[in-house]
Amino acid sequence: MFGENQTAVVTGGNRGIGEAIARTLAARKMNLVIAALGDEQNERVAQSIQSEFGVRVKTLDVDVSEEVGCRRIFETAIAAFGSIELLVNNVGIWAHGKVAESDSDTFDRVMRTNLYSTYWCSREAYSRMLANETSGSEDLRGAIINISSRAGVAGLAGVGLYCASKHAVMGLTRAMAKEGAEDRIRVAAICPSLVSKPDGRFSGPKLIAIEDVTSTLDYLLHLSSAAWPTEIVLERRKS
Repeated sequence: MFGENQTAVVTGGNRGIGEAIARTLAARKMNLVIAALGDEQNERVAQSIQSEFGVRVKTLDVDVSEEVGCRRIFETAIAAFGSIELLVNNVGIWAHGKVAESDSDTFDRVMRTNLYSTYWCSREAYSRMLANETSGSEDLRGAIINISSRAGVAGLAGVGLYCASKHAVMGLTRAMAKEGAEDRIRVAAICPSLVSKPDGRFSGPKLIAIEDVTSTLDYLLHLSSAAWPTEIVLERRKS
């Protein structure tokens, strides 16, 4: 499963971790829906992936912090490809500063982008995956992989709003993983510590490499339906 002629939706798939994820899935010969803000960047990535891997790529310039945008992603995906086998909820934003010094507008923006988009997209994807046919009683109908964070399993000073959003994502993931076990839809989260960025904002040998995230995703997609991990935390080496 999770290969040729199947369809993957990747939110925020036009740069950084999201682009690397899209390329990893294209290497599996999956067709892609890249949902991210920025038409020009979307098209640049789509053309590069199509040229390198020979898969079909549909792009949407969409704000996933709005429910209507999330719904449009899956309406478009079904119209273009007929089914959805994989969703990777990758979009996420930071908010720095102490909780006591934060404001409600920032909190709302973080929650809508990090949590609400994960909820809306997961709900839309899951309902459509239920219709997927399988070749055997143990085959998966689909998978939803959330790119969460170590901040979703620990409290970190200075990023309290981000922590709150990612803890909520983990609660949603754990609940949906139990529901998905009954419906043969894998739901899991990858929780990396600080990831090295290709633009040089964060770099160094002790940071999690983007390839660590994509390799973990690939691992989850290789597992049989008997294995049911809910979350994988990628801790940083401390010394």
